[in-house]
Amino acid sequence: MKAFHPLARLAATTAVLVILMFCRSVTAAAVGLVTGLCCIGLTDGRKSLLKWLGASLLTAALMAFIDPLVSHRGMTVLLFVNGRAYTLESMLYGLELGLSLGGVTVWLTAGRRLISEREMLCMMGRLSPKLALTVSMTLGFIPRLAETQRRIRDAQRGAGLFADNSPTGRMGEAMAVFTACAARAAENAAGAARSMNARGFGRHRLTYSDRRKLRRADIILTAAEVLLTAVSLVFAALGGATEFYPALKFGRYEPALAVICGAAGLPAVISLAKEVIEWKLYLPKG
Repeated sequence: MKAFHPLARLAATTAVLVILMFCRSVTAAAVGLVTGLCCIGLTDGRKSLLKWLGASLLTAALMAFIDPLVSHRGMTVLLFVNGRAYTLESMLYGLELGLSLGGVTVWLTAGRRLISEREMLCMMGRLSPKLALTVSMTLGFIPRLAETQRRIRDAQRGAGLFADNSPTGRMGEAMAVFTACAARAAENAAGAARSMNARGFGRHRLTYSDRRKLRRADIILTAAEVLLTAVSLVFAALGGATEFYPALKFGRYEPALAVICGAAGLPAVISLAKEVIEWKLYLPKG
């Protein structure tokens, strides 16, 4: 996928996310989750694929179990819990919600692999440098904070601190780690602010140098992803998505939504698979 312009990669990721979030379709949610898992497996390997697969299936199962306990709509009663109906329609609605939530999470993770922070900053910097800087810092802050928390916790445990495994001991360890992380983040923020002020950030008009230009393939892929997104929203608005209440009914555009969702995510899967094959099988010419 690195062969495409960052704008084309962003369009491909955004298209699948829009379909998963705004088109209420069981089959489209399942297809989107599968394509996202394929991207994760191709970029991070089998171990990460199995981890995200287990987390997504667990999320879908929990939503399918919990939703009928909250919503008792539907005509097909499976059983009664404390005198309240546990319906099939509510269970399937929770399943679709869980699949969509898992698919969105997986595609957000895959999007961070497809589009780096520098590329995001480059794309958004022309429109709004401050917004681009905020988005870039936010995308990089969470993984750095998690890594800092892990290192501080391991260092404290290695020094023999917080050996008490009681609830109060664990609470004290968590508070100490959080305080250290907050202090580290504040120091980094102050250092970054001083560095930006020293370089005159925000005082002069910014200039850009981008060696990557939009090619014909990038324009075609971006236009295709935008078209697929628009068509999917139209189909969903026309009643083509899954209807759960009062009885389960698949919309007339249900298969089309699944195909569109698969077509939106397929370019990323094919491109990543091609890169993996080239890396593992192709030999350098000597």
